[in-house]
Amino acid sequence: MMAARTPVGMIGLGLMGTALATRLIDAGVAVIGFDIDPAKRSAFGGETADSVELVAARCRIIVIAVFKASQVEALLGELRGADIIICTTTCAPDEITDIAGHTSALGLRLVEAPISGTSSELREGSAVALVAGRADAIDAVGPVLDILCPRQTRVARIGDAARTKLAINLILQNNRAALAEGLAFAESMGLDAVAFLRAARESAAYSHVMDTKGEKMLKRDFAPQSRIAQTLKDAELILEQALLHRQHLPMTLLQTSLLRVAITLAGPDADSAAIIEAIRPSRVANGAAP
Repeated sequence: MMAARTPVGMIGLGLMGTALATRLIDAGVAVIGFDIDPAKRSAFGGETADSVELVAARCRIIVIAVFKASQVEALLGELRGADIIICTTTCAPDEITDIAGHTSALGLRLVEAPISGTSSELREGSAVALVAGRADAIDAVGPVLDILCPRQTRVARIGDAARTKLAINLILQNNRAALAEGLAFAESMGLDAVAFLRAARESAAYSHVMDTKGEKMLKRDFAPQSRIAQTLKDAELILEQALLHRQHLPMTLLQTSLLRVAITLAGPDADSAAIIEAIRPSRVANGAAP
């Protein structure tokens, strides 16, 4: 266990960054947080700094939980003074390998650790970190990783965690869309949706998304555990990789178009469960579904 006097830096105080920081704070680890949005800094329950440089000056280990790779890149020059960066941002494989090269040139070590799971799953400890990097760097941040995400899978080289995360997200996103379509179909036939979801959970069609998103879809509870704009960003990364490798992904193409419709209807900050809004019978009847 790390001593509470050894602070860990947290760059990005959105849903995931706040959940990560909370796990550290609850374990007795001091956290110094930063977000470019002053409102997020004000809402953060722990200590904050007014700049990335101030975080790097006080923290040997820094966790990055920002929206996209270009934001990670923009931070690197401000992280001099730190030692090891844990990047939880979902990036394309070439993006994270470029980031690794730049961190090395700055004298920093990088651990790639995108997280499979929502902010709620992260808080409760059921999310999975996909970990890649040099063994010495991973070992050096082992106590921090164990707090952040007790469930971990080590993959080979930098970039492979991104590849693994995108392939997992492809399955997860299509499962979510299939659940939304199944619930909408059941509703359109006049079934009691709550009873149908209960039956589906006991059937061969069961998937974990029924537990995490089923009730949210039925109740139209789109308070975010994972924002749908992030889901769309990851879907677009998946499609970019598919194009690069000449792999046709027909289900993901359709699912991505549904995400765009759902964002139009529910807004980018809605939970990913809002994909059902692009599928429900009323949307089809009005000609709004793709």
